[in-house]
Amino acid sequence: MLGYGWSDQRDQFDRSLHVQANMVIRLMDELGLEQVNLVAHDIAGGVGLNLALNKPERINKLVFSNIVAYDSWPIDAMLKMGHPSRKNDSLEELESFLTSAYKDMFIQQDQLTDTFLEGIMAPYLHEEGQLSLVRNASALNTNETTALTPKLPNIEHPVLLLWGAKDIFQPIETAERLVKELSNSTLVRYEQASRWVPQEVLKEFSAEIKQFI
Repeated sequence: MLGYGWSDQRDQFDRSLHVQANMVIRLMDELGLEQVNLVAHDIAGGVGLNLALNKPERINKLVFSNIVAYDSWPIDAMLKMGHPSRKNDSLEELESFLTSAYKDMFIQQDQLTDTFLEGIMAPYLHEEGQLSLVRNASALNTNETTALTPKLPNIEHPVLLLWGAKDIFQPIETAERLVKELSNSTLVRYEQASRWVPQEVLKEFSAEIKQFI
C-alpha cells in the first residue's frame, strides 16, 4: 500500500482506500495479471472489499485476516497518530508509542519478537517515514467501509476469513457479521491469537491459505 512500509513515502498524495485499490489494479496491469487471489490483512482488507465490489472480474479468491469493515475503525492508536502535531514528536517518542501499540495487538507475547518489532517499525523511524505514518493515520476514514456495507452481499467470490478471536480492535463479532453477509465465505477462528494472525499463528495461517487457494 502506498505510504506503508518501504513503499513511496512522499508527502501530499491521496492515501485513501479507493486510491489504494486503483493502485493495485495498475500494478496488476503493469505485471500483466488479469486476475489474482488476494490476501489482505487489517487496513488492506478495506482495499480488498473495494476491489471485490468495483473490479470483481480482477479477483478470483479473497483471504481476509482481521480486516477493517463497517464502522470498526480507525482504532484509538491510529486516531492519536493521525493528529498533525505528531509529526513533531521525537523519533524516540514515536518508537515508544509504536512499541506500546504493538504489544496491545499480541496475545502470544513471545511472537512479538525483536526481529518482528524492529522490522515493522524501521520504515517509520526517520523523518520522512514519521511524517508518512502520520499521513497514513490521518487518511483513515470509516466512511470508506460504511459506504460498502449495504453492497457486501453482492460479493460472490470465495472468501476465507482467518481471524484472531482475541483482537480487541477488530473483534471476532466483525468476522461473524461478515461471514453472514458474504454469501460464499468461511470463517476460521484462532482462539489464541489477536490482531497479528500472520505472526502469532503463522503455520496454521499459511496452511489454511494454501489449502483454500
